[in-house]
Amino acid sequence: MAESNQNPAIAAAIIGVIGSISVAIITNWDKLTGQQKDAASPPAQQIVTATYPPIAKTTPAVVESSPVIDISGDWYNPAAPTAGGTHIDQQSDSFEFQGWGMLAQGIGYTSKGSGNLIAQTLTYDYTAQYQNGWVSKGNCTGTVTPNGAKITATCTDTIMGTYVSAGVRQ
Repeated sequence: MAESNQNPAIAAAIIGVIGSISVAIITNWDKLTGQQKDAASPPAQQIVTATYPPIAKTTPAVVESSPVIDISGDWYNPAAPTAGGTHIDQQSDSFEFQGWGMLAQGIGYTSKGSGNLIAQTLTYDYTAQYQNGWVSKGNCTGTVTPNGAKITATCTDTIMGTYVSAGVRQ
């Protein structure tokens, strides 16, 4: 029984010796075969400095901001001029509005909202209250003519879906 306990130790010693010899042979292969490793140094890098002419000093151009288009006042839908309207109060590029009208189905509504006008692009959010008790929320993105006489916007509403809204100043 004592002999069987020594077999694993002898096998481990033999594996260790074979591993050490293999590492020594691989590491010194060039010496054993007579081949020399090229010990070439990496190529030297050339440093090139570019010469640039001096930068001319200039004063920055003054960019004039375009005036904010005035959209304040009363508006109506040209497709249904007697069906309702909107009153807009504007301060600089922000505005608030109140609207009222009648849907084609004969349901009356009021709406309130606010938005921003940047150049000729406006965006706004609103809440509408209908006579039948419905309440919807929506958001719109559109454009204003340069003279501020007409607004066209595409809106997405929780009840009405997506629709196009047009307004003309009264």
